[in-house]
Amino acid sequence: MDKEQGVTVAKSAGFCPGVKGAIDKVLELEASGKKPIYTLGPLIHNKQVTDMLAAKQISSVDKPEQAQDKSGVLVIRAHGITPAFRAEVMNSGMEVVDATCPLVKHAHDVISKYAQEGYHTVIVGDGGHAEVIGLLGCTQGKGVVVSGPEEAQALPHYDKVNIVSQTTQKESVFFAAAEIIKNKSDICQISNTICHPTKLRQSETMTMAKNADLVIVVGGKHSANTARLALLCRELAPQVVHIETEAELTPEQVLPAKSIFITAGASTPNWVINQVAEWVRQTRKKRGISFTGILQRFWAKFISHSAYTALAAAALTYVCMKLEGLAFQYKPLLFSALFVFSLNTVNRAWENKTRPAGKLPAIFGYTAAALALVVAALMGLKTFVLAALMTALGLLYPLRHALKSKILSLPGTKDILTAIGWGFACAFLPAFTNDLLLRKSSYLAIFYAVLLVFMRSVTLGFTSANKDLMIGKESFYKAFGIGKTKLAVMGLLGALTTVLAVLLTITWKPALVAMLLLGNLYTICIVIYYYSHTASRGVKEETLIDAQFFILWILAWLSRFI
Repeated sequence: MDKEQGVTVAKSAGFCPGVKGAIDKVLELEASGKKPIYTLGPLIHNKQVTDMLAAKQISSVDKPEQAQDKSGVLVIRAHGITPAFRAEVMNSGMEVVDATCPLVKHAHDVISKYAQEGYHTVIVGDGGHAEVIGLLGCTQGKGVVVSGPEEAQALPHYDKVNIVSQTTQKESVFFAAAEIIKNKSDICQISNTICHPTKLRQSETMTMAKNADLVIVVGGKHSANTARLALLCRELAPQVVHIETEAELTPEQVLPAKSIFITAGASTPNWVINQVAEWVRQTRKKRGISFTGILQRFWAKFISHSAYTALAAAALTYVCMKLEGLAFQYKPLLFSALFVFSLNTVNRAWENKTRPAGKLPAIFGYTAAALALVVAALMGLKTFVLAALMTALGLLYPLRHALKSKILSLPGTKDILTAIGWGFACAFLPAFTNDLLLRKSSYLAIFYAVLLVFMRSVTLGFTSANKDLMIGKESFYKAFGIGKTKLAVMGLLGALTTVLAVLLTITWKPALVAMLLLGNLYTICIVIYYYSHTASRGVKEETLIDAQFFILWILAWLSRFI
């Protein structure tokens, strides 16, 4: 949990795995250049997400025949559909991608199994909800929906009945209804199909809401699971507000409360939750201006505008130059800082183009790119030509989908290309400019830089992906899965440690290598920490992860005195 200014954000808030998977599939289709993309009904019940998808020309239709371009792709949303509708969709002649939540599919399978054995089905859920309609379609015409124990009282006697739940139903409501139905039947099968993330969300909410003066529930007004979460909170907390964005809040609501708990539905993107939490905290901070508060706001801006990242690149360049045996030169440091700042800023501006981020960051990015080329020109003509080529490729990266290249659209390419870009600026270019490219030490420095930055990029992407795939859609873990990515990065980190240890034993720059080996312990700790904790990418994460470069810079500088 993240707590500041008396504000606690639920650890379980935000996208559930089923929603993550559905959005991920649609974004991967869009990134691969497949268009047009149609979803069968709104992908999720959240206006901010559907607006973002609409900006990417991903539209919603109710039936296949409503799709104007039959060469497009139809996506079955996370809620699932009935077997009869599925057959219609599969016979539409269009390419179909199934993004049904695996836990909803499991509920379909459970209902189908018992329906084939002659069981009646009672679904505890919201009649008319997209998921419930899909569940009802699996009952072979012998199903009914009840909202809770009150409606369960009116049901007839059953000889054989299977009781299932909408996956986002409140567990106490499900079991209360099931107990009543059980007493009305000869044979009763109770199938608890409430998904595990929902149980965790409800459990955390019940624990935290009862100790809060104000609970803010963030999510779509038409989202059943968010509305249910708000209802649960109203039973526990003195004041509860259900909002879609921070624009619906007022200072009068958030200032009097001593403790505020913020939670969100399964269809609420992390960036919306973060915006709400940030607005609440900033509003509460304005009650009294403190030096600490001013520093925190300054540091947040310093991080978000890529200035910290630029300095980290300069620090890594210093370390690589030491590995390459180069004397201190300010131009390579300045170039790497401007190069990384420009590409980072421009790419962030493109990622935020559907949000009101403004054009100013992009202008700063392009200006920094021009200044980087001026510095490269001062380092020599060959250096300038090479730097211009790499800068152009980096600035054109956001437009890669126009090339319809499958390789550039693969998940993970951003992490790999980021590592290559840093390796070029921080290690390759200093060696190239000083005609040291053929030295083994230069190869080592390039390998060292690429590997460190790759692990940085994957770790930062992992903190984003834990919560919000709308931002982290290109993370490397999407190509190989979370488990394999963890093993791969830990293996690479182990290999890097081994290389440094071997260099130490053969006395190659022993003082420098010993210091870098010491600094490597920090990198190991950072990787282990963020791979074993669920964290959302923010100021703290970027500060700690990029701090490794400054630590290595300090240690490399200190090695001269050993």
